[in-house]
Amino acid sequence: MSQHALQSLLAPKSMVVLTGDDAHDPLMLALLTSLSHTKKSCPVSLVGVQPATEFSFPLFSTLGELTTSPDLAVLVGSYSSKESQPSMEDIIAACGAAGIGSLLMLSWTGDSQESLVEALRKHNVRLLGPNSFGICRPKQGVFAWLGLTQPLPGRLALMSQSGTVASALVDWATWQGIGFSQVVSMGSPVDVMPSQVLDYLSNDFDSQAILMYLQKIGRPTRFLSSLRATGRSKPVAVVTEHSVGADERVLDAALSRTGAVRGRRLNDLIAAASVMTNARRVKDGSLLIIGNGAGPGELAAQRAMELGIDLLTPEGELHNRLESTMAGRGGIGPVTTVWASCATDLFIDLAANALQSDDCGAVLLTLSPTALIDIDSLYDLIIKLHRTQKKLVMVCLLGGGNMTNMRTRINEAGIPTFRTPETAIEGFQFLVQFQRNQLLAKQSPDSHAFRFKIDVSEATKTLNRLFKQERRQELKQVEKTPHTDSLRDIFELFHIRLITRRQASNQLSAPIHLRVFQDKVFGPAIGLSLEGAQQHKQAEAVALPPLNTILAKDLIQRAFPGEESFELESLLRNLSSMVCELPEIESLEMADVRLHDSGSVYADVTANLRLCKNWRRYEHLAIHPYPRQWVSERVLKNDEIATVRPVLPRDSGILADFVRSMSHETRYFRFISNIEELTPRMLASMSHIDYDREMALLAVIQRDDQDLLIGTARYIDNFDDQSCEFAVVLGDEFQGLGLASYLMRRLMQVAADKGIRVMKGIVLAENKRMIEFCRHLGFSIQRDPDDFGQMVASIKLTPSLLEKCRDAS
Repeated sequence: MSQHALQSLLAPKSMVVLTGDDAHDPLMLALLTSLSHTKKSCPVSLVGVQPATEFSFPLFSTLGELTTSPDLAVLVGSYSSKESQPSMEDIIAACGAAGIGSLLMLSWTGDSQESLVEALRKHNVRLLGPNSFGICRPKQGVFAWLGLTQPLPGRLALMSQSGTVASALVDWATWQGIGFSQVVSMGSPVDVMPSQVLDYLSNDFDSQAILMYLQKIGRPTRFLSSLRATGRSKPVAVVTEHSVGADERVLDAALSRTGAVRGRRLNDLIAAASVMTNARRVKDGSLLIIGNGAGPGELAAQRAMELGIDLLTPEGELHNRLESTMAGRGGIGPVTTVWASCATDLFIDLAANALQSDDCGAVLLTLSPTALIDIDSLYDLIIKLHRTQKKLVMVCLLGGGNMTNMRTRINEAGIPTFRTPETAIEGFQFLVQFQRNQLLAKQSPDSHAFRFKIDVSEATKTLNRLFKQERRQELKQVEKTPHTDSLRDIFELFHIRLITRRQASNQLSAPIHLRVFQDKVFGPAIGLSLEGAQQHKQAEAVALPPLNTILAKDLIQRAFPGEESFELESLLRNLSSMVCELPEIESLEMADVRLHDSGSVYADVTANLRLCKNWRRYEHLAIHPYPRQWVSERVLKNDEIATVRPVLPRDSGILADFVRSMSHETRYFRFISNIEELTPRMLASMSHIDYDREMALLAVIQRDDQDLLIGTARYIDNFDDQSCEFAVVLGDEFQGLGLASYLMRRLMQVAADKGIRVMKGIVLAENKRMIEFCRHLGFSIQRDPDDFGQMVASIKLTPSLLEKCRDAS
């Protein structure tokens, strides 16, 4: 528990390569050749046949002969006959017996996923692959992969489900001087999934940004949960193969809710790589292009127009200032063009003047190689410009030769640098989209069912009755689809007042069309368009429920740019709650929708229903609402009333004050380190959580009309589908009031509801009070085998234990 479960797999300190019995196997020889050419390498040993080519790695006959247990075994060799080939279960068992907990499989197997997973669980081994292209951890000298090029050390992580795509991207990036913290080629995953690799990368300090190429996403809820957890702390760019089975617009909507940005071509990953680890935030204002010639600048402007990026047309004082600087040596406009015969410093002076204006949010310098450009002074001037102001400066240097070296130097200095004008604009678009998606990812939309105490069970009974009526009508060969009259009471329940007659007033400029439809991958989605335009996909904006005001506004702006309507926002929020609470609604059409001053809604409504017996609440959703079902109140022994609720992103302030107010001992026992207060990054990760994979319950009281945090309990899923790690802490003033036991029992209920069976936590051996508290709750206490100064508290969440938790609550 002192390190991530995938640490030995993705960042091994030693490796053993299983070479099989075919000395001439090309896959094995290619890997060993690559490993032998590594300048800095983690220790590598071989088990199996002596390769046909001589290598300096120590060779052993079996894993049992190894004197130490390597972190990682790499299965790459083949066998000359089926009789001599060991089964996968034998290989996995041998790894487990040798104390090797991680297996990287570069070869293929015909074994079923079920049999592999059973063997892996039995012998406590994690598997990446089969058919993986390998992993790289350049900083540690780990290059267990089949790519032609060994990546440079850097700050970018790359996860790809295609080995050839990963190899091509690494080759390109190395040519550009861009390095990687981690490269992971997934292959055909049967055990370690993309969501688990994402979880590792989100906690990896060396990985400052992540590039992903996906062909499949697996469980959508878990995938989006992991991507959201990662995207809240570092930039993520995703390119998918086609739409991974989903509607293109739904996939875009899903990814936007995670904070990640989607690309549609490998070039998009290339553009993203140039800005992800370097670029500053895009400030308010438009982009100005400055170049030494019209051609490259016009190409950039054309790509900007295609992507809907606003370019700055200097006016008024800014125009006059730039004209004065230009002094007749070029033209001022969205593409400000300097004569090719001008000296280098003119470009920088124009950029500096533009960036002083509030109208200018960023500058792109597009420069072609000419005899008039002084390469050395250009570098110094760009670096000075970057350091003396806080806005975004991007550089496009066309050509090769000296320009290639200059691109690398400028990029290493932390300035986004590009080879073509088009990729520069795409990189800028990535930043704009990233900032928008980060805002969307911070939303924790609610379902109004709890807030407004909506009786969902009554609505479910009505829909089930309508479904049965519909089926009876079908048997009689009479078409019967639920429509406005039969659904009116359900809409009313969710605060949507349907009327049968159009009124003269309409809040919107034209009737609109709303629909709920099922996506094959992500489940229910909401579409918004003008009436009559819904058949044209480009005219319909799509969002995933649940929605709040910010998300509803975003949907409206995408459907009807410039339109504002409080009434439409309210309708979208209420419709979202209906979709969240009633999985029985498979699809729903609201045609010719008109919003009236009275608050009523005219619409022609039809729906298709389904039976959803024994469905867990919200299991039909790709993104779950804020878990209001876990909000409760607790009367403390001092008669104060504490509200216990899941954390919200806005709670970062009270979390910071809470930790700051702790005694030194309490902080040390909670964080197992001598910290004085939480960093902004720690606050973000603790307040902006994904409720599908973790939970933080806060106990809050009111003091002087202000929220005061007095205790918190949290867990995070260990990504093994059965266990989680917990922590609990109270403010020093509020210990002994019965709150800690209540928080932990509520936390156990939440964890069990998510399917977790075992809860574990690290406790310092000197923290006798916490150890006794855990024993009181039924935890078993054992010494941590990785650190004798720590104890591991663990408990199984059995039905009888959960029944006691409910009784105590």
